[in-house]
Amino acid sequence: MKYKINTLAKILGVTPNTIRRYEQMGYIIPERDISGYRWYNSSDVPKIAMIRLLRKTGFTHQDIEMFLGNSREEIKTISINRLDLIDEEMRRLKYLRHWLKDNIELLDTFDNIGDGFLIRENRKTRYVIYSEGDSLLSEEGRLKPLHSLMYNVEEVQLITLYKKEDIEKGIIKPLNALAIKEKDIERLNIPEEIINDPYVQIYPRQTCVYGTLSFPSEKIGDIATQTEAIQNFEKRILPFLDKNGLVPDGDVSAYVVELLGDTADFLVCVPVRNKQ
Repeated sequence: MKYKINTLAKILGVTPNTIRRYEQMGYIIPERDISGYRWYNSSDVPKIAMIRLLRKTGFTHQDIEMFLGNSREEIKTISINRLDLIDEEMRRLKYLRHWLKDNIELLDTFDNIGDGFLIRENRKTRYVIYSEGDSLLSEEGRLKPLHSLMYNVEEVQLITLYKKEDIEKGIIKPLNALAIKEKDIERLNIPEEIINDPYVQIYPRQTCVYGTLSFPSEKIGDIATQTEAIQNFEKRILPFLDKNGLVPDGDVSAYVVELLGDTADFLVCVPVRNKQ
C-alpha cells in the first residue's frame, strides 16, 4: 500500500513538514512518480512510529541518527546510555521532590504558627554566607562551596542569620546564606571537600522558639525595613520567652519561606535556654 504525504501525516498524527524533515534526516526514503509526487509505503509507518517513541523517551534527532545503519549491539549500547541518563534524572527529580515537600512544610508551619510561637528542636545545618548587610561577599575561596550548593546540590535552603552579639547591641546586620541539613549530606553525596570547606559554617541543633516574620517583598534589600521587622518581632517574642522561663541563647536564623509574592516571609528560629 502506498500513501501520499498528507495521508501518512494524518495516520501518524504529525504534520507534513515533520514527514519531510524525517525524509531529510534519512529516516525514510519515499518513491517519486513521474510528476515528482512523494509516495510512502507501509514500511514507513512503523519506522516513523519508532522515531516518535524514541523522541518520547528523550532521544534527540542527533541521537536517533546514530541508530541508522548501526548493528543491534551498537543500538543497545546507545539505548543503555540513554537509560543511565533517565535514571540520573529520576534521582535528581526525587531530590527536587523532597526539596519541594520541605518548602510546602515550611509554608504550612508558617501558616499554623501565625502570630504565635512554637518551641521545638531545630535541624543542624551547614551554610555558606553570600552577603553581609547589603554587601555581597565574593572571596575566591567562598565562591567554590557557594556555587556547588547553588548549582550541584538539589536540596538547598535560603536562610538569613542575625548574630547574637549584633542583636544585643541593637545592630541588625542580616547574613544571607545557602544552607543544607546535616542529615542530608550523605544522602545527597556532597563531596567532603565542600562540606569541610573553611567557608562552610555550622548552625548547631538546639532548642528554639519559632515565630513568623513578614515585610513587603519589594523591601527585601532594605536594611531599615528588616531592622524594624526584627525589632517588632523582638517585642512580640519577649513576653512569650518570659512566660516560659526562657532567654535567647545564640545566633538567630530565619528560614526563607517565600520571597516572590506580596510579602517576604520567614520562619524565625531563636535559640533559647532556661533562665538560671
